[in-house]
This record gives sequence, structure tokens and C-alpha cells, in this order.
Amino acid sequence: MNGSATDQRPSVIWIPFVLVSLLWGSTWLVITGQLGDVPPTWSIAYRFAIGATAMFVYARVIGGTVRLDRQGHLFALLFGIPQFCLNFNAVYFAERFVTSGLVAVVFALLIVPNALFAWLFLNHRISGRFLLGSCVAVAGVALLFI
Repeated sequence: MNGSATDQRPSVIWIPFVLVSLLWGSTWLVITGQLGDVPPTWSIAYRFAIGATAMFVYARVIGGTVRLDRQGHLFALLFGIPQFCLNFNAVYFAERFVTSGLVAVVFALLIVPNALFAWLFLNHRISGRFLLGSCVAVAGVALLFI
């Protein structure tokens, strides 16, 4: 390319992708390192507290805000409590009995119910390709467990 704006596009995409992949991919180290020292729910609380602190610091550094109005708090509670109480607790408890790699693969399947909820509650269209890919993914995970 000849110096156009598209020359920067790969770095705009790849840098966040690599960063998130490294952070997400390393979470199994944190989970397996925490199991046994304290109850899983406390491990999750520590991670959420550290994450929240980092979020507040980042917001302060960039001059942003994390203030929510009443509706924002309701929305955060509606999604945050099930995410904390159900999702992460289930993952940590599963890690006690199932290899963390399998737990991570199952966790990655969350895109399927997320898409179904988006269809149900937000009228978001689900493509045939997504449905086919989801069926293949679910079948692949089932085969991993077999």
C-alpha cells in the first residue's frame, strides 16, 4: 500500500486481538493457581475486585467516568449478578473436576446462548451460517468429552 489509512488497519485489529488473546488465554493459569488455597467464590471476588480497580484507574487516566444512572445500575445488576454468581462460580467449580482446557472450550460456547438471547430479547437476526457453525462447535465439544 502507499501510505493510505488502510496501512494502519492491521495494527488496529491485531494489537487488541493479541492482547485480549494473551490475557484470556492465560486465565487458566490464574484459575488453576487459585484452586485449593481459598474457596472458588473468594478467588472470583479477588479477580473481580482487581478488575474493577483496574477499570476505575483506567477511566481516571483517560479522563473518563464510570458513573451510572439508576437505569445503568439496574442493567449492571441484572447482568453482573448472574455473571458473577452463576457463570464464574460454575467455571471455577468445574475446574476442580474437569481439565481446564475443556472448561475453556465449553466456556467459549457461551456465544451460542448469547446469540439466542440477543434474538429473543433484542430481535437480533441469527444467520444460518452461525447456526451451522454452532452445531458443529457443540458436536466438537461433545466429542472432546467422549
